[in-house]
Amino acid sequence: MKSNTKSKIIILITLGVFIGFSALSNDNLNFNVGNSDNSNLDNKNLQISAVSGKIHIDNNWTAAKSAGICTGNGTYSEPYVIEDLVIDAGGSGSDILIENSDVYFKIENCSVYNSGTGFLDAGIKLEMVSNGLLLNNNVSNNEYYGIYLGSSDNNTISGNTANNNTWYGIGLSLSDYNIISGNTANAITASANLRRGIYLQDSLNNVISGNTANYNFEGIYIWVSDNNTISGNTANYNEYGIRLFNSNNTTISGNIANNNTWNGIHLFRSGSNTISGNTVNYNTNGILLDSSDNNMISGNTLIRNEECILEINSQGNKFS
Repeated sequence: MKSNTKSKIIILITLGVFIGFSALSNDNLNFNVGNSDNSNLDNKNLQISAVSGKIHIDNNWTAAKSAGICTGNGTYSEPYVIEDLVIDAGGSGSDILIENSDVYFKIENCSVYNSGTGFLDAGIKLEMVSNGLLLNNNVSNNEYYGIYLGSSDNNTISGNTANNNTWYGIGLSLSDYNIISGNTANAITASANLRRGIYLQDSLNNVISGNTANYNFEGIYIWVSDNNTISGNTANYNEYGIRLFNSNNTTISGNIANNNTWNGIHLFRSGSNTISGNTVNYNTNGILLDSSDNNMISGNTLIRNEECILEINSQGNKFS
């Protein structure tokens, strides 16, 4: 009889301790669970916030809002907002992938890294998307792209840091009427941004302004893309500062392209472009026009290049 009484007392005490501990835990621990064990502990409030999992939104913003991924309503005055997240893609796919969307949205103050090695994987990837704003995000240390836009028009990419991505910092393909402004796309380590800081392919009427793209193979590379504006950028210490391939009717103005191994500004098979008011110093060739006709070159500063302006197989260019 005494043995049974003791057993009941021990069980009651154990239950009491367990219930008390559970209540204490629920009152003081707030878990934001993700796919990584990297977390920060606030000793004062005993709050734990972990790295978040990947995000994929395919024209299903309402469901994303219900899941707590974003806020807002998708209108111009109240866009959907994804903000203040840290995302580790775990070496597979893209950290944030938005597809088939034309509502207004903003991705702000997120840090995304470790995207996959697959073709076109990125820290932030938009496919067939318009009306997006990518603002003040850190999209560094991804395997392929920091930011990639495919078939996406009328978006703004501003104030982002896209350093040390293995292939490209910021890239657009088949994407028109976008603004790329005030971003940094540098290769800080020897193996990073192996190809381009900022890259346009088959993309029209975009504005690339006020960006920094240093220490890449090509700082800014425009490939088969017409009617773009490249202004006020810095492209130093690359193999090529600013380079156009088969691209026409583009304005290159007010940029700084110094200390590049080969060419500060290089046009190949590109015509009817305007190159004006740029500072192009300490390169092998300041401005190289190769198989490029009917371009206007005016008011540029060209100091201490081995060749300030060099034409190869080009005609009809005007200099002033």
